[in-house]
Amino acid sequence: MFNKRPLPLARIGLLLLCAAWLLPGLVGHAPWKGGDGEHFVQLWQLLKSGAPPQSVSATPPLYYWVAIATAWLTSAFLPLADGARLASGLFIALALFFVARTARLLYGAESAWAAALTLLGCMGLLVRGHELNAATAQFAAAAMMLYGLASLPRATRGDGGFGAGALGGGAALMLLAGGAAEAVLFLLLAGLLPVLLEDYRTPAARRALAWSVGMAVAASAAWLAYLATQGIPFRQAFNLQRWLRETELRPAFYLGMLGWYAWPAWPLAAWALYRGRRQWRTPGIVLPAAALLGLLVLYAFDTDPGEEQGLILLLPLALLGASGLFTLRRGAAYALLWFGIMLFGFLALVLWVYWSAHDLGSPARLAARLSRLGMTRVGVFRPWALALGCLVTLAWIVFLARIRRSPLRPILVWTAGMTFSWGLLMALFQAPLDERLSYTSVGAELAARVPPADCIQTYRVRTQQRELLAYHSGRRFAPADPRCDWLLVETRRREAPPRIPAGWNKRWDGARPGDRSDRFQLYGRR
Repeated sequence: MFNKRPLPLARIGLLLLCAAWLLPGLVGHAPWKGGDGEHFVQLWQLLKSGAPPQSVSATPPLYYWVAIATAWLTSAFLPLADGARLASGLFIALALFFVARTARLLYGAESAWAAALTLLGCMGLLVRGHELNAATAQFAAAAMMLYGLASLPRATRGDGGFGAGALGGGAALMLLAGGAAEAVLFLLLAGLLPVLLEDYRTPAARRALAWSVGMAVAASAAWLAYLATQGIPFRQAFNLQRWLRETELRPAFYLGMLGWYAWPAWPLAAWALYRGRRQWRTPGIVLPAAALLGLLVLYAFDTDPGEEQGLILLLPLALLGASGLFTLRRGAAYALLWFGIMLFGFLALVLWVYWSAHDLGSPARLAARLSRLGMTRVGVFRPWALALGCLVTLAWIVFLARIRRSPLRPILVWTAGMTFSWGLLMALFQAPLDERLSYTSVGAELAARVPPADCIQTYRVRTQQRELLAYHSGRRFAPADPRCDWLLVETRRREAPPRIPAGWNKRWDGARPGDRSDRFQLYGRR
């Protein structure tokens, strides 16, 4: 089905695979607790205030600009959260495009799809790429800058070349995405490459580098001038608090995370480095290896490390992994192939067993456990979930039956298996997970008890929860307004309930389905 260089029909299949990876989970659910809800709250606060989009520049604005645009363009047929979440899919798609183009420049045309599939196959990208996630904007900008770096030696005489535009434009986008430190790092790397590689010492490459640095400096100056006129602190706009907090550093956090986060890219990358150890002074080795090393050193000083920021580390690993894939020994290739088939086949079996417990009530013990975990519709058969799950499973079986031997096959089977498992999870359980992970049910309880014209004051309710409840309930929250006739209190596990002053009656007590850590109490005036 796939040769070393995919035929046109096979390329269509690969594009469909990328779409099948991107779309499930982006739409069809409310903002979930965690990163998805956190970024939605920032967007919701902006829209609720009625301020123009520029006002979001108190935080890195690029992602929110795009999220506002995608939400507006799809507002006729998608809820706000779903439309905004499409911004993440757009940035992931841009990163895939640029990482494929970079691999084509560094290793040849046959490596483009290998790099894209390796990137999509990374386990850390799966969840973070399907939620509202401002780090995806940095992810796409970093991919663009890497492509610009790889393009510099190909700049033509008399102009700056497309590489300059990609590198300088990527730096500007990175600045708007809150990655000022990453933009500086990639520009420093561009200045270092001529020392290590002869390809970067040509006059055309130097001109392209000068153009790109000039573009980045001009964009930075314009952005700084705008921030100064608006009185917006540079610390927030450039996301500098990541490096300036007075907290204990965890320098090994990202390195330790990559073991699972970047699988299977990192073993392929390690093999590529081993194979090229005697002829390492080539752009295909130096550029991604230097980018990875520089990012790890930079992130050792990150005072608030997290999975979201680690997305950028996947880019150089995917590039190296693409080069290692085509030199992989037969035994290692078959090991990755069969590990993917067995792992994702087992996950499919587990998901179908859980579907049986959820929809059919059998096995009974597992169904009872799902009820204790907060699944509210255990035992209710859902024909559409069954139909979608069968369709996804059938597609996976047909794919395995038709795929032919090629250098792409190990990573193709792995990435397709991950796509299949994610699609099956969303087909069978997106609705139950939405009830479990969102604040929709709590918002509905508040809407049923509080008249639309009344306001709700809060006590101990955190900002994210308060804004999500306001969104889902349609009620006005005024945290410190004593004139409100309703009071919402949040208590956490092992926390003593607060003493409520006289004059209040408890009207409701509850939480998200299955949530044992955060509970809400609604009081009304007597």
